[in-house]
Amino acid sequence: MRNRNKGFLLTFVIVALALMSTVMFVLAGGANAMLFHADTAYLQAIERNLAASGLAWARANISARGTAAVGEPVKLSTEGFDVPNISLTVAITQAQADRATVRIATSCSKGRHTLSTTRDYSIDLR
Repeated sequence: MRNRNKGFLLTFVIVALALMSTVMFVLAGGANAMLFHADTAYLQAIERNLAASGLAWARANISARGTAAVGEPVKLSTEGFDVPNISLTVAITQAQADRATVRIATSCSKGRHTLSTTRDYSIDLR
């Protein structure tokens, strides 16, 4: 009777290990998906901060000159963000008496995931 119990226990342990490896495989896939979405949210937050900084720079640049100077894109420094692999480019594309259109291009990456956007914003100059 004792030998039969040893065989049952060995079979039970092997089945339990196989079941645990399956569970770990599923959980690892879920963790990778969560990490991807967390990285995406992080990059989107950085992109919003870069866009806000670009708009603030454009508004300050227009206020300092008194008028909006339409011209070439300006690559702004991103050292203050303390994030590697980011860039911010601002170009004033249209200027009217009370409004200006600004094109902001941002790029940021984390690992193999890169988020690059280019958007046009309207600034009220009043």
